[in-house]
Amino acid sequence: MVERHEVGVLCALGIGPQRGGRASNQDNYLVCRSGSTRWRAGDEEAIVQAPDRPDLLFAVADGMGGHEDGEVASAAAVQAMSRLFHRPLPREPEAELYAFVRDTHQRVRERVSAGGEVKMGTTLTVVWIIGERAYWVHVGDSRLYHWREGRLTRITRDQTREEFAMRDGRPIPSHPRYLAQNFIFGSRGLGNDAALRLDRGVDSGSFTLRPDDRLLLSSDGLHGRLTDTQLADTLAHVPSPQACAVTLGERAIAHQSDDNITALVVRIDAEAGEAVDDADTIIPV
Repeated sequence: MVERHEVGVLCALGIGPQRGGRASNQDNYLVCRSGSTRWRAGDEEAIVQAPDRPDLLFAVADGMGGHEDGEVASAAAVQAMSRLFHRPLPREPEAELYAFVRDTHQRVRERVSAGGEVKMGTTLTVVWIIGERAYWVHVGDSRLYHWREGRLTRITRDQTREEFAMRDGRPIPSHPRYLAQNFIFGSRGLGNDAALRLDRGVDSGSFTLRPDDRLLLSSDGLHGRLTDTQLADTLAHVPSPQACAVTLGERAIAHQSDDNITALVVRIDAEAGEAVDDADTIIPV
C-alpha cells in the first residue's frame, strides 16, 4: 500500500536532570499506519504489526502522577488507543472516536482502580485521518495544531479550570490554569473523578485536509516554551516532518524547557485533499 503522508516524531526529556529538568520521560506517542503501530517503550520504540489499511491514527500523551505512574499512564493510553486501528472503518468516524476515548477511559480506569486508589493520569490528544478529513478528540493540555500556507491554527482547547468555568458561566476559580482533568485520573476533584467531560464540537471535531498541510501534536514541554510564531516558522521552513520534529525539540530546549518534549509532525502529501474552503471547520482557539 502506498503511503500518502510523511510523519516525524521526537519524544525527549527536555533539558534533563543535570540542568534542573525531569529525570524520566513520562510522555508517549502513537503512530498507526499501514502495516505498523509505533509507540515509546522506555528508551526504545515498540513496533507492532498492524493491518494494511488507508487510514492513519496518531496520538500524544503526557503522563502525570509521579515518575513511574506517569510513564505507565501515558503508555497505557496510547496502547489502548492503538486498538481502534484494528476495528473496521466506521460510517461516522468522529462519533466512533469520541465514544472510543470515553469507553477506553472507563475500562483503563477500572483496571487501574482494582489495584487501589487511582493517582496516575495522562493527557491524550488523538487524530484519525480517513480520506481527506482529520477527526480528533482531546483530553488535558497537550495540543493539536493545524498549519496551512503559513497560518497556524490551534485546534484544541486546554482543559483547565478556567476553561471549564468559562464554558459553564461560572466565576473563574483559584489557580485557573490548573488542569481540570486527565485521561485515567478523571476530573481531578472537580466532579466525578471516574468520568471524563468531553463536550462534542469543543473537545472533538473534524476538518478537511489539503495538500501540503501540516499537523502538529505536542506536549506542553514544547508549546509551553515556543510561541505560535516560532511553531509556525519551524513548520514552514523545515519541510521534512522528522527534521521538523527534531528542530522543534531543539528550539524548546534552547528556551530551557524543563519538561518532557513530544512533537509529532504530519505532512499531507500532494494527493491527499482537494482545494476546498474549510474555514467553517477549522476554528482558531
